Amino acid sequence: MKKLFVFAFACVMLAGCKGGDEEKVLGHDELIDSIATMDSLYAFEMVANPEKANAIIDLYTQFVKGYPEDSLAPIYLMKMAETQISIGEFEAGIANLDSIITLYPGFEEVAGCQFLKGWAYEQNEQYDKAREAYTVFVTEYPDHVLAADVKKALPMVGMSPEEQLKMVKK
Repeated sequence: MKKLFVFAFACVMLAGCKGGDEEKVLGHDELIDSIATMDSLYAFEMVANPEKANAIIDLYTQFVKGYPEDSLAPIYLMKMAETQISIGEFEAGIANLDSIITLYPGFEEVAGCQFLKGWAYEQNEQYDKAREAYTVFVTEYPDHVLAADVKKALPMVGMSPEEQLKMVKK
């Protein structure tokens, strides 16, 4: 019941933010509670329901803008990027991944952000940019668990499955 109340409260606050000249903003703890609630209730629905995805993106945005020095800021920024990419907002997601890489270089998932950036470009059929992002990944994070596999797969970026199969059989 508490989760439902927090979600309803977040929706009311977000609705209030959309209109008028005054922007109402949730406080630090209310944002964390609202994000946690939406994340647990709708994690698997985000891709199928862009409205819910955009609602949590709005919450992530409020938190990151309001509390950029908080230890949760890069985590929420990454979750926002993942959500944006999952609903096809590739450029916005990639921009947020770039923000993490630039603003939070000590973030423990910065290598994963660089990898995800390459994957997002690849899904958006921007193969030259994907290769570039993957090259940065293997160069800057050669000891990452995915680095060896990415290095092997790099020449196949942008190829059809048939072309990839021919290349592997050589």
